[in-house]
Amino acid sequence: MTVARRRMTGCHRLALLSAAAFLVLGCTGPRGTGQAVVTSPASAHQPAAGSPAAGSPFASRRLRSYLAGRSDVVTAALYDARTGHTWVLNPRSVQYTASIVKVEIMGTALQQAAAAGEALPESEAALMRPMIENSDNDAATALLNDVGGPSAVARFDQSAGMDRTTPSTLALIPGTSLPGWGLTTTTALDEVALVSDFAYPNPVLSDASRSYGLSLMEHIQADQSWGVSAGVGPGATIALKNGWLPVQAAKWQVDSIGWISGHGRNYVLAVLTAGSPTQEYGISTIETLARDVYRSQHAPAGR
Repeated sequence: MTVARRRMTGCHRLALLSAAAFLVLGCTGPRGTGQAVVTSPASAHQPAAGSPAAGSPFASRRLRSYLAGRSDVVTAALYDARTGHTWVLNPRSVQYTASIVKVEIMGTALQQAAAAGEALPESEAALMRPMIENSDNDAATALLNDVGGPSAVARFDQSAGMDRTTPSTLALIPGTSLPGWGLTTTTALDEVALVSDFAYPNPVLSDASRSYGLSLMEHIQADQSWGVSAGVGPGATIALKNGWLPVQAAKWQVDSIGWISGHGRNYVLAVLTAGSPTQEYGISTIETLARDVYRSQHAPAGR
């Protein structure tokens, strides 16, 4: 949601919601455990199952110890384009999207325009830029209405292989003036599928649509340049979208998704955190994990 990184801007802090509004479904094992790997090149579009395997970017002793000491529930997924492997941490955890759903809305609009054989309407382009680059909530709500609402986004999600993502049909989050689309539910694996459809050629989005979407995600405003981009060396390509939402008193949803390319690395990473006591706490969790993943994704010797 559109809140400044260190303080809320343009929206009111949420009133307490019912406990049911903050359920995180199916979290496996202790925090920071429960890994899976799928090795198919198309794995970002398939459910993950199995057990930890050698080489997992989430398996380092340092990271596992760090996550075990955190109070938030963390799920993450990584697709490594160099190897075709997809790794998942806590694959059964379903969490809220907050503002990362804006990438789904963007994908829906771009897919519709391409299917009609037309350029993106100027009115939609005028909404899409602030929606992605500035995380503008009003622009997102207007564009969501333009594309046909949650049902249209759900159709795009299905085409993108996001089988465990459910767009919220609420106009507002109960008890608040915040848009209801922030309560869309998803998984880290589905978010990797989504970003992969922008990062790599596929039948879901045209090359022109992909290029346009990535150009917006590569120009996120400076105070939102955090999350899965942490630790990435200068000169790399970073396409990013973050989301943050106060769900209960001292309970934040903080998410980050993106594509990293350069310095011998080429991967998509999604990290979702639920139950953080503050926004900054969730950001810290995500960035610690992201730095560890970046270190683990160095180019193999001889390349």
